[in-house]
Amino acid sequence: MKLYRLFPLAVLAVTFLVASSGWALKEDCGPYPNKPPKPAKKVNKEDPNVQNDYDQVVPEDTRKGVTYLTFINGDQPKPNACGLNPKNDPNEWTGWGGPLNADNMTIGEGPGTRNEIVIGGVYFERGIGTHAVAKIVYDLTGGDWVKFEGYVGMADEKDPAECGHGGSCVFVFYVDGKEVFRSDVLRGTEGGKNVPPVKVELDVSGARELTIEILDGGDGIGCDHGAIGDAKLLTAAAFAVDPRGKLSTSWGAIKSLYR
Repeated sequence: MKLYRLFPLAVLAVTFLVASSGWALKEDCGPYPNKPPKPAKKVNKEDPNVQNDYDQVVPEDTRKGVTYLTFINGDQPKPNACGLNPKNDPNEWTGWGGPLNADNMTIGEGPGTRNEIVIGGVYFERGIGTHAVAKIVYDLTGGDWVKFEGYVGMADEKDPAECGHGGSCVFVFYVDGKEVFRSDVLRGTEGGKNVPPVKVELDVSGARELTIEILDGGDGIGCDHGAIGDAKLLTAAAFAVDPRGKLSTSWGAIKSLYR
């Protein structure tokens, strides 16, 4: 084999490593602090009468340029391999069930009872879970982020009948002090069906601060286990290359040498 034929193989290997390396990985957040008392369960069809079962998955985003929001094992103002922690007083991060001691988990019934994040029958590998009334403030000066993405809703750990509808919250987002998103009142269930998570996408280009408020739904804070699945910040690098296209192009170059 001539040496020039090895070059595409090297390109493919490097491309694979870049495409599969994440900016902030779940494994870098360490183990869960407890065994979930209500384990998430994969099923063919999610049942709104069963807590924490799911039939859809939002996997961890491993593109370069992705930073996940965290509570405990991240850092700030510059994130570490786990993610970006809030900058405000930890006592403000949750209105009940604190102190928070876990990333990528719900509030549960307090320390030692955290569960994995399931919202409306959708399992999220990454995310933050808390309880109304909460205020979470992230310093954005440590990165060149241009966009926030996440899914808001009620953790399925309180569905279906606890507190009548699995709790209710309103999610409010501010960028540099300006309100940019306010959800409707989101309940765990409506009309006997799980309420699906609501996607939030925000422009944070040049912003210095992202504030998230999780309010009660107007009926007190009972069962208000709010969660934000796949809560992440993205730099321009996350949109620069489609890894699948990059891999197929490299593979096409390799095949062409052997025709």
